[in-house]
Amino acid sequence: MQWARVLTGVVMGMALVGQAFGGPQDVATEKVRLVLERAMDLQSRPDLQGEAGRPQRAKLIRQLISENFLSSEMAQESLGEKWDSLKPEEREEFRELFVDLFQDSYTRMVLNFLRRETVDYLGEALENGRMRVRTKILRTNEHIPVDYTLLRKDNGWFMVDVIIDGVSIVRNYQTKFRQVILSQSFDYLIKQMRLQSKAIKDSPT
Repeated sequence: MQWARVLTGVVMGMALVGQAFGGPQDVATEKVRLVLERAMDLQSRPDLQGEAGRPQRAKLIRQLISENFLSSEMAQESLGEKWDSLKPEEREEFRELFVDLFQDSYTRMVLNFLRRETVDYLGEALENGRMRVRTKILRTNEHIPVDYTLLRKDNGWFMVDVIIDGVSIVRNYQTKFRQVILSQSFDYLIKQMRLQSKAIKDSPT
């Protein structure tokens, strides 16, 4: 599917079921709805259209991602067991690089592919201490399943993964990073991430 290929591009551009919760309106689902509505509002704002409006649109979308994703948590999970063997300074640099690359890649994906969508909210369920919110984007010629994994903090729910058409961003990062570390080294991975981060700063979104 196209969105699965897009997700792989996001990664390379640097990508126990519990009970269902009821209530008047599920809070995690409402968080997802709010973030998606804000993103679609930014994408459709008349004053931000065209190439002239793209830089400001990118800035606002990236800010939205920064405020609603626990990118640091995603950084740790993307390394799996390797994280435990890193020195504090290695963890800090990797975290900073990951956050920069993830936020840039996800911003680009939103800019290039998200439109004013019809979204079907299919419910939420607790999985391994996290809430999984199921949605489906309804387009004329395709229906795209997109699930969001959220973690509860003192100040609300925050996203820690997105699963597009069955493909997890965090799992995809895990696979790619593991391949690089096994075939090269962690130091090599860091060097490549530094180069990608520099390229981001040298070129506009």
